Amino acid sequence: MTEEKEVLTESKEQENNEKENDTEELTDVESGIIRQVEYYFGDLNLPRDKFLREQVKLDDGWIPLDILIKFNRLAKLSTDIEVIANAINKSTTGLLEISDDNKKVRRNPEMAIPEMNEERRKELTSRTIYAKGFPKHHSLDEILKFFKQFEEVENIIMRRYLDRQTKKKLFKGSVFATFKTKEQAEKFLNTKDLKYEEQDLLVLWQDAYVVQKQEEYAARKDNKDKKKKNQDKEQTEKKEEFKLPKGTVMHFSQGHDKMTREDIKEALKPFEGTVAYVDFKVGDSEGWVRMAQENFAKEIMEKIPDGKIKIGESEVVFRLLEGEEETAYLDKSIEEMSKRRKNTKQFKHNNKGKNFKGKQNRKRKQDQSDDAPPAKVKADS
Repeated sequence: MTEEKEVLTESKEQENNEKENDTEELTDVESGIIRQVEYYFGDLNLPRDKFLREQVKLDDGWIPLDILIKFNRLAKLSTDIEVIANAINKSTTGLLEISDDNKKVRRNPEMAIPEMNEERRKELTSRTIYAKGFPKHHSLDEILKFFKQFEEVENIIMRRYLDRQTKKKLFKGSVFATFKTKEQAEKFLNTKDLKYEEQDLLVLWQDAYVVQKQEEYAARKDNKDKKKKNQDKEQTEKKEEFKLPKGTVMHFSQGHDKMTREDIKEALKPFEGTVAYVDFKVGDSEGWVRMAQENFAKEIMEKIPDGKIKIGESEVVFRLLEGEEETAYLDKSIEEMSKRRKNTKQFKHNNKGKNFKGKQNRKRKQDQSDDAPPAKVKADS
């Protein structure tokens, strides 16, 4: 009885040694091939991989290696079917089977493919963690090597973003890692001073990360909504503060190159209206004039049916701004007037108590008044 037990023990040790020898014989390429093909047929990928799910229905689950070598990750390791088949034959997980001719592979029929439903998603999430702090130039292989020192990781998703300049998807420096069990994931999360190449890692449960991001998004949206509300309120207050009358703006063109604002004001004097502002400087090809009284520009245009007023040697062509064009011009005028008033107040506040020479004061008096419109607003031709 004792002798038989010793023989069994010796046999078991020999079997273990053989497995250890087999493991030791695996090259980095073979380990990579096994890991990648087992990922394709694993519980995480196969249930949601539409292409592979369709393929496994065609030939009792068998998929030609000719098809698999078209997959980028596997192709980077090897496109030699013989090398891939030999590597898969060394797998010890029992997940994969190789056909007798070493040209096809399939998932072990005794291992049922889990259904990807809501319950399954929750279960996967419960053992998935978020980790941030990896160098953005590192590859999946480098990150896989890091996770090898911990409990078994079933899947790692490198989080990426689309770079606008290069139009390429770049690594964010963070991953989602799904462990074999929730306990293994928890053990990883509880590891003290978790680092990657001396860089501290931020680790959270995936659920906690998602909630955090949702809260951040909600806060940003709330701030954005508040900012827009304040801007709308400010804009309304500006309009109510200034309330420029309608029917007051005329656009003019075809003046001579030495025509000035004073020339335009002088030409409009016979109409007995008050010019609020002339938006024009010498040398411009066009300009705008805004009258102070409501609808007075409309009255002027009714008095000059051809729209022309003689200024110097030129027949200057005037037209009335109406509708959306007038509204846009007046809104822009209010905005610029408000900015100018704000800047003036800020200037006075910043320079309170300072003494300025008369020359500077004279210059400020010559500047455009609060009633000035924008520097230029393009009018429709």
